[in-house]
Amino acid sequence: MEPERKIILSIETAIEGGSISIIEGKDEIDFWIGNKESLKAEVFLLEISKILDKNKIEKKNIKSIIVSNGPGSSTGLKIGLATARGLGTALNCEVIEVSLFEAVLKFVNMDENCKAFVILPVSKNLFFLKKVKFVNLNPLKEFEKTLALTIEKLIEELKLLSNIQIIIHRKTFESYNNLMSGSIKKSNNLIVFEDNMAFILAKNTTHNNASDKK
Repeated sequence: MEPERKIILSIETAIEGGSISIIEGKDEIDFWIGNKESLKAEVFLLEISKILDKNKIEKKNIKSIIVSNGPGSSTGLKIGLATARGLGTALNCEVIEVSLFEAVLKFVNMDENCKAFVILPVSKNLFFLKKVKFVNLNPLKEFEKTLALTIEKLIEELKLLSNIQIIIHRKTFESYNNLMSGSIKKSNNLIVFEDNMAFILAKNTTHNNASDKK
């Protein structure tokens, strides 16, 4: 008799398009990244069913659901949280809500005792930004409130930064590379993170849970 599978389902809907990650043990066994048109409740639920079927995973094997609680699109957040909570209730499994900013900061490799500037895309022309300070590689509380800026305002903000780590979503950087590259000073360290935000949420959360159980 084969042992029961223990699956973690991670869903992220705060960033335009959304993403899904399936984790078993320490490994991501499959993922899905959507586009602007795919972030509708019925489409997102269908994609979850498709990725589970593709990997021969029964819903009863899902033991944890990880979901972003922001910041991001209000519509996207509602879809993600409602989906996670609904599945959690139906499957009687834990639902873990995670901040995107915290997940990204713990995912990337940071320099010790540095300042970081995190950029998350909400839509085509709206971005959330947060400045944080690291001490002994641990992120402290933000030293400025979260900003919501258009691309034009973002470029202006980048021109003012120096000696700071700039952490940015890959698709955002590629979309506005020509504009941004001339605005980022050489004294700044640029860190580009991947599009699969659901995996970033899951990796940070599963790592923390494993550390807590030691």
